[in-house]
Amino acid sequence: MLKWFSKALPGMRHAPRPLVTSGLLRRTRFDYRREIGDCLDASVVTAPVQWVQRSLPEARLTVMRYGRGGKVDDLADHDMLSLIARPNEYYGDIALWSGTVLSYCIAGNAYWLKARNGVGRPAELWYVPHWTMKPYGAEDGSSLLSHYVYSPGGGIEPIKVEPADVVHFRHGIDLRDPRLGISPLDGAIREIFMDLESSNFVASLLRNMGVPGVVISPRGGVVPAEDVEATKAWFQQAFGGDRRGGPLVMGAPTDVAPYGFNPQQMNMSEARDVAEERVCASLGIPAAVVGFGAGLQSTKVGATMAELRKLAWHNGVLPIGRVFADEIDRSLLPDFGPATGRVKTVWDTSEVLALADDEDKETERWNKRVQGGWVMVSEAREAAGLDVDDSHKIYLRPISVVEVAAGAPPRDGQAAEEPKERGEKAVAPLQARRAGTRFLRLVAAQEEPRAKAFEKRLKAFFKDLGKAARQAALPLLEEEDLTPKEKAIEEKSDELLVARILDALGIGTHWTTFRQMFEAQYLEVAKEVSQAAELAGISGSLPDPVARAVAGAGGRRAGLIDLSAQSKAALFDAIAEGRADGLGATQLAARIADHVEAGHWASPETRARVIARTETKYAQNISTIERGRAAGVERFIIFDGRLGPGRSLPSHIARNGGIVTADEAMQMAAAEHPNGTLSFSPYFGDDQDEE
Repeated sequence: MLKWFSKALPGMRHAPRPLVTSGLLRRTRFDYRREIGDCLDASVVTAPVQWVQRSLPEARLTVMRYGRGGKVDDLADHDMLSLIARPNEYYGDIALWSGTVLSYCIAGNAYWLKARNGVGRPAELWYVPHWTMKPYGAEDGSSLLSHYVYSPGGGIEPIKVEPADVVHFRHGIDLRDPRLGISPLDGAIREIFMDLESSNFVASLLRNMGVPGVVISPRGGVVPAEDVEATKAWFQQAFGGDRRGGPLVMGAPTDVAPYGFNPQQMNMSEARDVAEERVCASLGIPAAVVGFGAGLQSTKVGATMAELRKLAWHNGVLPIGRVFADEIDRSLLPDFGPATGRVKTVWDTSEVLALADDEDKETERWNKRVQGGWVMVSEAREAAGLDVDDSHKIYLRPISVVEVAAGAPPRDGQAAEEPKERGEKAVAPLQARRAGTRFLRLVAAQEEPRAKAFEKRLKAFFKDLGKAARQAALPLLEEEDLTPKEKAIEEKSDELLVARILDALGIGTHWTTFRQMFEAQYLEVAKEVSQAAELAGISGSLPDPVARAVAGAGGRRAGLIDLSAQSKAALFDAIAEGRADGLGATQLAARIADHVEAGHWASPETRARVIARTETKYAQNISTIERGRAAGVERFIIFDGRLGPGRSLPSHIARNGGIVTADEAMQMAAAEHPNGTLSFSPYFGDDQDEE
């Protein structure tokens, strides 16, 4: 098979063979192609083409990089995009795309020429009319495409251009020449000619009606030629211009009859409607969107203009845009160097008004999928083109939904019969768990916005801390000898340098600010939990003892992070790396800022996000327990393991629904790992069971 294919391949590469013997259309010997010319003076063609020219710039051309783990980066500042935005000194990207769309829609081929700089990278892009460029294969048939010939005209000799210097946008493949695309309008040539002829015919009739206005026939036989001319001149002078409509009196028996067409006879609308419909259908644009009368009828039978515009985008503009983006990926993007990950040119249509409804509906569909619990948050974010990390790989499922294996009795039904023992912990009855679920729903709704607000403050704090560390370190580094030393001397020198930087940084002042941020966050959470507590039958006010206890817990949690030790470790790491890399004082100070900002995390953003989520959840649990205690509640229901088998620990799933004391709940909350799902709700005992 492969041997046969290798023999056949040279034949496939030879010069194209026409499918027909001439350029004439089937069943006619009239050359319609030659008669319609370049179509630039045919309104039936230019109207839909101009609509596409105006519409395409509504979308934004961008470059997306798809990395591992679902990470998506919008490279809006990519060098290639900057070049397309300003292709040369004579016009911008809108003019570039307008010319490209025109050639693509009319001829099926559009061309850009690359002008390279001294290092071989494209520095300018030029649109060239499709009739000035032609692709050629190798003369020996060894290559389907060996070069292009650019014929600018104006007495300039044709120029041979390498394929690497041409961006060739093609509409499919022309079977008569596989190097070319085929014009979308090829199948509507007769209709275009018909529209042009209709225009010419009606214009000729309207220009002095295109025929004599009247026929004057004397009844006396043959009239001398000089009398005919005199009568004609007299009639034009007497009844032309402003004298039209005056009385006519002839001196001899004469017949005067009108000769011409009335407006009804000049009505060519049906023939012209056919042309409008065929041309617009070839381009994928509904005729009504362009403004043609042929398409306005469809708006009277249920299709709204908004729906037709959306259809025009889906069937016309977006397919053209995808062809352009695909060819740019192949012919232009590689000129700007290799990129890590999968890089692709795409059109961002998020701001296209005609497609806004589609965007909203798609968002609603993903929201339902996420809220239904059958897709992960990460999948929805990836579909929307947003960044994805491990924290988004979660399902959002109602806490009231209980997983039941096939054929197994409902767990809640079993629990409703009577409290049972699960290990050493009693299981809360069904009614109590339902009440706790209602309480937790309100608390859960508060969690995300509260964590986001805290994350924003933490990120700003860590950024300021890194900046302060850089300012404190720079003058000390400029004094320090940064050349490599013996290990013992270097370690002692670094230890002294770190101590001096920490002292200049005033880490104690920053620690005070850090603790106050925690205390404020915990108090805000406590207020929100107190409001939710009304649902559980507890007063919504926040007693001072509870506020002090929760704020104190926040201060203790801030101390567990040990900002001083983390900053010290970051300084040691940054200085050691800087010495190894031979950095100067300024560069080393910048690296110190980066390390101090991030701590032992990859970035200050990750550090702030993890802390904010963990501490907000812990603050909610502590506030629930302290507020319950103040109201006389000594037992709490456990809610945990809600991510299900495989994602939650078996021990966490097993303790879900259990009842613990306030002290036990405190211990469990303190031992919870980051991003945990452990929650509590007050349990009132037998009184709650009887509701």
